[in-house]
Amino acid sequence: MPQSDNMLIEAFQQGDEFAFVALYNRYKGPVYAFCAKMLLDRAAAQDVMQETFVRVYEHRQRLRRAGSFKSWLFTIARNQCLNTLRRSNRYTEFDETAADVYAFDGETPFARLMKSEQVELVNRFLKELSPEYREVLVLREYQNLSYDEIAAVTRNTVSSVKSRLFKARRKLGQFLQPWVEPEGEHPNPETPDSEFEPHHKPVLRSVS
Repeated sequence: MPQSDNMLIEAFQQGDEFAFVALYNRYKGPVYAFCAKMLLDRAAAQDVMQETFVRVYEHRQRLRRAGSFKSWLFTIARNQCLNTLRRSNRYTEFDETAADVYAFDGETPFARLMKSEQVELVNRFLKELSPEYREVLVLREYQNLSYDEIAAVTRNTVSSVKSRLFKARRKLGQFLQPWVEPEGEHPNPETPDSEFEPHHKPVLRSVS
């Protein structure tokens, strides 16, 4: 039976190096995936992932004050990613006044886009987002963190996290327009949504 994070942390703080290796093996994949989507650079993501665990190792005693190891770990990774982006000057502006193109009931367009395995299109969209919007989207859609956990990682309120997620997903609606081929007829703009029942779902064009 795998040991819990708390058990591994306690053993690690008592000098058990194998406990640290177990934590590293458990979280290196998720941390690397987060860094890769934040930085859109595999080599940089690998460096930041390694630096994150170096800091965990060096500050092991702080783990006693961290309510959630996972949140604490992603906070370190997030800070390292932001530092890397600042050094490379790769911040992107986000238009918060963008029109609301799609309603996001049920599965989000971003989740559907990930399932379509259009990696290049996903990365192209993420590059359009500023880090504060990119991070909440990646933590939610890729890492499945709760709103509370994302708020802890980003040091924001839950309401702020939800607002940023909504705006990022709204931006996705705009971004996807050139790659969406609607099959069948569009509803009349004057027709209420409740009176329009679509018979076909939009089809994503492949990216070449």
